[in-house]
Amino acid sequence: WSSPNGTSWTQVLSSAPWTGRTGHTSVSFDGRIWVIGGRDPWARNDVWCSEDGVIWTEKTASAPWSPRGWHASVVFDDKIWVLGGLSDEMENDVWYSSDGTSWSMATASADWSPRLGLTAVAHAGKMWVIGGNPSREAVNDVWCSTDGVRWTRVTEHAGWAGREDHASVVHDGSIWVIEHEVWRSTDGVEWTQTASANPWGSVR
Repeated sequence: WSSPNGTSWTQVLSSAPWTGRTGHTSVSFDGRIWVIGGRDPWARNDVWCSEDGVIWTEKTASAPWSPRGWHASVVFDDKIWVLGGLSDEMENDVWYSSDGTSWSMATASADWSPRLGLTAVAHAGKMWVIGGNPSREAVNDVWCSTDGVRWTRVTEHAGWAGREDHASVVHDGSIWVIEHEVWRSTDGVEWTQTASANPWGSVR
């Protein structure tokens, strides 16, 4: 589906060639929409792209990173990055690609703990990893990196409670974390709650 304003929506395709799935990620890169991994219910490591949402091309049926869902993806340094998630076990590896077909590993074990349900954004010349669930309890740590190899923990406990499967986005010079409330930060350390309630209610 697509919309120019968030109000009026048009279905551009009723059944894409990639399988129905959950826990996948999507980014905008190189003038295309990308769909990356997920579960259908089997974990996948395929990568698809489209210029218009109608015609889709499978860039690879089997990327070198293990099949997974509930990972994070972000565009940074003119590359697509895949971070962490759940395959046969929790992951904290980091991969990148400039074309969606050929992938390189930045690190097999990042400094942040293996986790699922994390989010990632690009902000202030760095990649950021935000929250997620390493085991049985979601965390509220924030990490950043300029190369995907060396990671710095900017805060162990952000102002928002630990969470997974949330949304994070960069807007107006800030990182925003959105779940059932809304928080923003310019540096990943100091967070301000901008809304304690929202019109869409709880997402769980």
